[in-house]
Amino acid sequence: MGSLFTMRALRHLLCLSVSLYFSFPRSKSMTRVVRYTAHVDPDVRYSQEEFSNLLQIYLADPDGWEAHGYRFVHVTANPDVEIRLVSPANITKVCGLPSNLSCAELGGKHLYLNAKRWFHGSPQSKQSLDGYRQYVVSHEMGHILGYDHVKCPAPGEPAPIMMQQTLGIGQCSPNTCITKTDLKAKWVAGSSEHRSI
Repeated sequence: MGSLFTMRALRHLLCLSVSLYFSFPRSKSMTRVVRYTAHVDPDVRYSQEEFSNLLQIYLADPDGWEAHGYRFVHVTANPDVEIRLVSPANITKVCGLPSNLSCAELGGKHLYLNAKRWFHGSPQSKQSLDGYRQYVVSHEMGHILGYDHVKCPAPGEPAPIMMQQTLGIGQCSPNTCITKTDLKAKWVAGSSEHRSI
């Protein structure tokens, strides 16, 4: 775990200037609390405890959604969001998407992380495994919070979290921080639907 925290500290320092550029202090009254459960599907061989612990770390990342008015609380019942680590076959079955993706309901309750990506990441994202996990958790939770997909804003700019980094980042640079481009991607339509990463 020591190397994980060292890597996360380095990423945080790299993200700090990006975060300070467009973040601002929020009062407690402006904070939206999001209660979530975490489950590993029975056909996925992975520690439930480790999955829950890592989700807690990624959701509390200082460069993630908590810097923008959200707080995430792990619960065992009556959640706002249900997070599941699922097999690629179940991604296709539940989400109706290709088995190499993860998905979440846009503005909804259900979030599905692809176990294959959780174990191996995505070379196209140019992230370490820890960086990719941070990205995918923030990305899918972004959909739950109502943020839609965006594209690379300009060559050399940090890849937005709501960009489909799993499929590649184009001319953007690797990034795990919420960006100003992400914050402009709020979705306002009326019905929930699945979004892939």
